[in-house]
Amino acid sequence: MELTERKLNILQAIITDFIRNAEPVGSRTLSRMLDIEVSPATIRNEMADLEEMGYLYHMHTSAGRVPSDKAYRLYVNNLMDKYELDTAEKERIRRELSANIVEMERTVRRASELLSELTNLTSFATLEDVRDIRLFLQGMTRIFGHPEYSTIEHARNFLEMVDNRDEFADEVKSRPEGLQVTIGGENSGRIAPGSSMITATYHVDGRFVGKLGVIGPTRMRYSEITSVIEYMRNNLERSVKMLEEGNKTDDKK
Repeated sequence: MELTERKLNILQAIITDFIRNAEPVGSRTLSRMLDIEVSPATIRNEMADLEEMGYLYHMHTSAGRVPSDKAYRLYVNNLMDKYELDTAEKERIRRELSANIVEMERTVRRASELLSELTNLTSFATLEDVRDIRLFLQGMTRIFGHPEYSTIEHARNFLEMVDNRDEFADEVKSRPEGLQVTIGGENSGRIAPGSSMITATYHVDGRFVGKLGVIGPTRMRYSEITSVIEYMRNNLERSVKMLEEGNKTDDKK
C-alpha cells in the first residue's frame, strides 16, 4: 500500500485539525475541510488504509482518528508549511533579549522564559561547558493547560521528569547539535510518555554555548514552534556575542 497524493492530503488535514482542536477527526469533518471532491465513504476507506499503515489510530471514545507518532514524523519531515513570525513577534523577541544583555545567565534565563510565554509550553535553556551544565527550566505549569496532561498519571509522569533536573539536563545535553525534533516514542525513557521535544543549539563565533527548546504534547504546533525557536536562537546568539564582546572591552580597561 502506498501513500498516494490523496492519502497525504487527508493525513495532512487530520494532523492540522487535531493540532488545532485536540479532537479526533471524522470523515464528515474531513469532507468539509478538503479541497477535493470525494464522498465521506471514500474518505473513510482512505482513513482505514492510513490506520492500517500506522499513521492513524482510533480513540476508544470516538469514531474519529488521531495521528500517530509516525504521522507526526512524516508531517514534520515532509508536510508542514513553514511558519513566518509576524512583525510583532519578531520585535518582541529582539526587544526582550536586547534588554537583558547584562549578564550571561540572566540573558539565557530570559530567553527560556520568553520561549515558554510564546509557545505556551514548558521551555528550557542551557549554558554548557566541559565541566558543567546550567539548566534554566520555565513554564512547568503551562503544560497542564493541554488536555494530554489532564489525567493524574500523565501529570505525575511529567512532573517527575522535570523534577529530576539532573537527568533532564543530561537528556538535553545528549541531544545532537542543530534543530532537533523528537516525537513521542522516539525519545528516551527519561522523557514523559506522549511528549515531544524540540531543541536548537546556539553558538558564538562557531563555539558551542548551549541549547534551548521546549517539551510538550506530541500534538504541538510544530511549524510555529520550530520557527519561534530558530528566530530566538539567532537573536540569543547575537545577544550573547554582544555580552561577551562587552566583557572583553571591560577587561581591557
